[in-house]
Amino acid sequence: MKAKSTLEFVRRFIIPLRHPAMIAIAAILLGTGCVTNGRHILLKEYSAGIPPQTDANINGKTVCIKGFTCAPSLVALEVKDKPEEPNPYKYAERTRAQDKIWNADLHVAQKQAAKSDQKEIGNMRNGFGMVMSHVYALNDPAEWLAEGLKYDLEAQGAKVVDASQAADADVTISGTIQLCRADMYMTEDAHLVVDLDVQPKHGEPRHRTIHTHGATAAVLASEGEYFHAFRDAREKFSIFTVREISQALKANQ
Repeated sequence: MKAKSTLEFVRRFIIPLRHPAMIAIAAILLGTGCVTNGRHILLKEYSAGIPPQTDANINGKTVCIKGFTCAPSLVALEVKDKPEEPNPYKYAERTRAQDKIWNADLHVAQKQAAKSDQKEIGNMRNGFGMVMSHVYALNDPAEWLAEGLKYDLEAQGAKVVDASQAADADVTISGTIQLCRADMYMTEDAHLVVDLDVQPKHGEPRHRTIHTHGATAAVLASEGEYFHAFRDAREKFSIFTVREISQALKANQ
């Protein structure tokens, strides 16, 4: 259900109701109608999502992002550990201009992305908590993760290169996304689990599994709300990755 038709439904049918039970039933029916079509989300960044980190020592360093890959399923992993929360942390909102660009890019991608190329990355539920449809990524989550990380590393003063210049880099990073899943029930909650490999030019490699979480209120269950939750988790991933790179470089000084 589109945002405009949703608001019209609320104005004409729900607001005139007086009995709480009737309002609850109407809300459940409304929610059910909104979640049966699924969501197709563009994962795309336009600038850094984290500020300079006080504990980072990568200014002037060359970092090679060798690339990330995705597990065959990005929704199957069941995590038992709690997600990590960086401290301090504040979600970086996009600018109004970036929102407009993202919305335009989203509509283009929704028209052009082949269904066979889209990866399942979450669920949509009705008012009873039942899964009614799914959330799909219009583009490769691995490329999105690398794109966002590049912006964030450059914000720390690092020079970022690709795999073709790995030999000249101070450190090379790669990894596998094991989980990139959002679920919705009152809120949109996204979990991101990445097996990260950090290889300094000199010294021992470091391996770490990073599990982060992002969330936002489910008002319209829109594509933008889902992306907010995923960005929240990705920004936290970048903070932990910056710290891992810093530790790898310190160990070999």
